[in-house]
Amino acid sequence: MNCCSSINVPMYGVVDEETSMAATDADDGGLNLTLDQLPPELLIRICDFLDARVIHKLQHVCRVFEELLSGDTYFKTRVSRRWPKMYPAIPVDNLDWQEACAEREETHAAWTNQEAHLEHFTYNDYMFAAVDTVHLMKDGQILAAGSRDRYLTILDLAKYDATKEDSKKDMEIFSDNKVHKGWIWSMDSQDNILATGSWDTFIRLWDLQAGVAPADVFKCKTAVLDLHLEHDLIIAAGYDKNLHLIDRRSGTITKKTYHRKPVLCVAVDDQFIITGSEDKTICIYDRRADKNYKRLELDTYPLDMSYGNNQLWYGDKQGFLHLMDTANGAFDLVEKYDVGHKGKLTGVVHTLGAVYTSSTDHTIKVLEPSRNPGVIATLTSHLDGVTGISYQNGVLASASCDISVGIWRPRQH
Repeated sequence: MNCCSSINVPMYGVVDEETSMAATDADDGGLNLTLDQLPPELLIRICDFLDARVIHKLQHVCRVFEELLSGDTYFKTRVSRRWPKMYPAIPVDNLDWQEACAEREETHAAWTNQEAHLEHFTYNDYMFAAVDTVHLMKDGQILAAGSRDRYLTILDLAKYDATKEDSKKDMEIFSDNKVHKGWIWSMDSQDNILATGSWDTFIRLWDLQAGVAPADVFKCKTAVLDLHLEHDLIIAAGYDKNLHLIDRRSGTITKKTYHRKPVLCVAVDDQFIITGSEDKTICIYDRRADKNYKRLELDTYPLDMSYGNNQLWYGDKQGFLHLMDTANGAFDLVEKYDVGHKGKLTGVVHTLGAVYTSSTDHTIKVLEPSRNPGVIATLTSHLDGVTGISYQNGVLASASCDISVGIWRPRQH
């Protein structure tokens, strides 16, 4: 039985005079229609006023809703009506359109009405110099920061409570300025393991489950400017122009030399390792074939990259944002965007909901995750250059030369 047939819906303002008179003569004084008697166009129009995640559940209520709302068509149409620009910026096979629609709507709502949806606070306790890097892990609950005073600071954001005076002190899990002898410049994590890379040439691993206990250490003989952590491998970008592949089991380091100047940033998936260098090139290394796949000559050098879903976004020294189509290994430049930054573009993260960028101009921008992205919001809370950003599970964190870390996270309702 169609469950819609048992749901009575009072209709107002959509009946003709004859029907209205008949309804007046009825005992209940109103007109009752079942949902399955409504035209599909009206049902869809009603659904447009509901949150996308409510629609996820509604499609399981009855066959009528299942036919109208399951699959991709409704959610594709819903997104394109509100945001007509090409989305995703590069087509993605097997995209979960229900999740994409929900994340895009929630992200846009959050950043266009921050007071209602987001909680923002800064952290600068026991920080005495510029913060160069931040990293979120454990679904955005744990934040690690590295600053030029050599401090590694690890915070439990779940313990922050704006109504408590000492709440920021309660967040601190770990704070030590002796773990590295140089600036902590790069971080990554996997599960409970945090990796930190420094100008002292060391990469150190920390086990958070064991109370931030030292888990391992590797020496690269060069400053580590960016890194990526995997179960058995560490991929590090070196100031010595080399890409360093470190076997975590044996400690063996394999060097790949594809650049003429320091390697500034790295992005990785199962097939490719992508490196950006001060020599104004991006090189793509094919992991399966164990050889250089492609070399791209640029006008200026990239400072940070975000890779996934057939997209490579990177920010450059001149403050521009670039989009590359990586589908089928193409790595073709799609477009160069001026998103309004007046300094170096130091950080970029792209998600289904937005593209986030940071700059030495003191700002962070939240952009549409589409072709030719418009600005959703510009964040101006920092008083000096923003050196990097991290995003996970709705939480955004920023590092700044103003000796602070910024945090934006969903309000708990």
